[in-house]
Amino acid sequence: MFVSGADSRSQIIRLRDMGLVNSLHLEGTVAEASVPFTARQDDAFVGSRLSLMFSYSSAVARDDGELSVYLNNEPIGTVALGKARGPKSRAEFTFSPALLATDNRLQFRFALKGQGPNACKIARDKAFWVNIEPTSFVYLGSTRLPLADNLAFLPRPFVDPKDPLPLTLPFVLPSSPAPEVLQAAGMVAGHFGLLAQYRGATFPVVFNGLPAGNAVVFVQGDRYPPGIASIPGEGPRLAVIANPAQVDSKLLLVIGSNAAELQTAAATLVGNPRLTGGWSVAKEPLPPLRKPYDAPKWISTDHPVRLGDLVGASALTGRRIADEPQVSFRTAPDLFFGALSGGMLYLRLHRAEDTWIEVGESRVFVNLNQRVIGEVPMEPKLKVLSRLKEWLFPGKADDRVSQVILPGYQLFSANRLSFLFDLRGRQDADCASLEWSERTGIDPDSAIDLSRVAHFAAFPNLALFANSGFPFTRLADLSDTAFVVSETPSAEEVQTFLNVLGKIADDTGVAATRYAVVTGQHVDTVADRHLIIVGLDSNETLLRQWEHYNSVHITSTSVSATPQPNLIQRLFQPFDPRAPYYSGAAVELARMNLGKPFAYMSSYWSPLDANRIVVALGGNDGATLVEMTKQLDDPDLTSSIQGDFFLFTNGKGEFYTSGRRKFVGDLPIWWKIQWLAGSYGPAAFICLICAMIILAVTIQRFAAYRANRLLERVVPLKRAVS
Repeated sequence: MFVSGADSRSQIIRLRDMGLVNSLHLEGTVAEASVPFTARQDDAFVGSRLSLMFSYSSAVARDDGELSVYLNNEPIGTVALGKARGPKSRAEFTFSPALLATDNRLQFRFALKGQGPNACKIARDKAFWVNIEPTSFVYLGSTRLPLADNLAFLPRPFVDPKDPLPLTLPFVLPSSPAPEVLQAAGMVAGHFGLLAQYRGATFPVVFNGLPAGNAVVFVQGDRYPPGIASIPGEGPRLAVIANPAQVDSKLLLVIGSNAAELQTAAATLVGNPRLTGGWSVAKEPLPPLRKPYDAPKWISTDHPVRLGDLVGASALTGRRIADEPQVSFRTAPDLFFGALSGGMLYLRLHRAEDTWIEVGESRVFVNLNQRVIGEVPMEPKLKVLSRLKEWLFPGKADDRVSQVILPGYQLFSANRLSFLFDLRGRQDADCASLEWSERTGIDPDSAIDLSRVAHFAAFPNLALFANSGFPFTRLADLSDTAFVVSETPSAEEVQTFLNVLGKIADDTGVAATRYAVVTGQHVDTVADRHLIIVGLDSNETLLRQWEHYNSVHITSTSVSATPQPNLIQRLFQPFDPRAPYYSGAAVELARMNLGKPFAYMSSYWSPLDANRIVVALGGNDGATLVEMTKQLDDPDLTSSIQGDFFLFTNGKGEFYTSGRRKFVGDLPIWWKIQWLAGSYGPAAFICLICAMIILAVTIQRFAAYRANRLLERVVPLKRAVS
């Protein structure tokens, strides 16, 4: 499989790179947790160490404790916790590289002195805790073992699905690439962005020469880069060769006599065919058109979805008592729950007949995006009829289903469900020798049900684009989307275009193949599509022509913004649950950094079609534009992308919202009535008060009128009598 040795490399894998966003929290007098991570399959490790940053409570410092670290169940170090060390500490452990595998697990065990034998019998004491910081890291020194020149090894070495670090993969393109060539490059970027998954991917662009390291090269006609020999054959082809610029690296050649053949070769790569040999003819057709909301990574809203269909059954059972089974899933970003509180989780627990578990005292905490949303007893209490049914039909366990509401306000585009098993042992159990049974855990037939929701959202909303590429990803193949690029795009503009497509593929679970790419001069030909405009303000004429549609206007000397709606307009504007609670600080950020490099995202309704959305990615500096797209994988940055304008400058980002929006989607009639009543509550109250005042004035005037008429009749009668 491997043909030769290569150079030595080093990498630092933070716990954050392993998927740990916040600190790993160990709570109680005895606690345990673990973090899985992977390593490249073509690395031979020659050096390794763990740098651990952690903190602990004053109660731990007072009573002393011990933190032990294991790698794949093998001990690699122990730290004594107490007053002598201090509540915020750092420790380093060197361990043998022989302990490493492709799939690894770091385990952390904390125990207060003298608590081990009885820990499983008592409740968790929240006064005792240890936090492992996400900045802790594993350092690995390795030798990269190159693969032979064979397409069968794809996607390696260009991307290794086991690589825990972000992907950087250069693309070599012809100078001033035509829109059709960019379309082919975008397909390939989407393919590799999908394989890089949550780790993120960026695609630097080279127009002349070859970069060092692995790269993708697009060859149109016979215009091969210097140092690369012609590949035999005709028509669309794919080939893997050694990189003349760095012989231990590879080049993936995408070859075609014209742009159409390049697109065919790219579609073949995206289709994941079984290619072999150093080169191969590539003639796979484009995949069929996709349907709305059928992105593979988005769970269906047509029917409940089994947890076993989202992750493997082995991921739903812990290896030891304190492991937390986790399920990651994505949803369509425009879900509207109306009168419902949210979705529903139908949770089934199964457990082995372990004699040490005290079922009545054991429970499972359900967390959604790191917030507890439910507590389920290990053995739910059944009603009389349910117990009778179970006694009559012992093989049926359908009644042992616990319903947990998934709050709508806590459901995002990307979500993570985790299950913390808080097990209690019987009084005669020996806690020091207990082992988790693989038969105890979450039943794969547990299901998430989002079938009683609607698709309804207000636009423009950059948060939907930043987190899920929406509304463009409503059709996952982007068949109703067009990219608008410059006539002669710079390397940074092309990289921005490729980065966006890589991110969109990771959001949906499929590489887009049906979008169009045009220049600003031909935007009228795609007037019926949603538009993503990519370019620098100095290079993209359409950005300058449509600049007045932006809600924030930035020049070299001034900054201005579209005024917010006045009080009356806000009173009569429908309620948007996704709208920011304030207008944002992009204007202030722009004024503080006036004259400095910046990039922005802007969204507005298309001037060509009132029912289509435009998202413009522009700026005055190519490097800043690229950096903004690279940061889209950073949760801290994406959380600040909202409204209809986002400014990125000097490493910081802020949004602005004009407050003007239009709702898209259909609601059931009763939901619409409820939504409208909630939207216009203040306006309806004011109208009611005004109506009451008008009615009161009318009644008062009418009463006075009637009194005058009566007086006019009574006075003549009195005079006649007298």
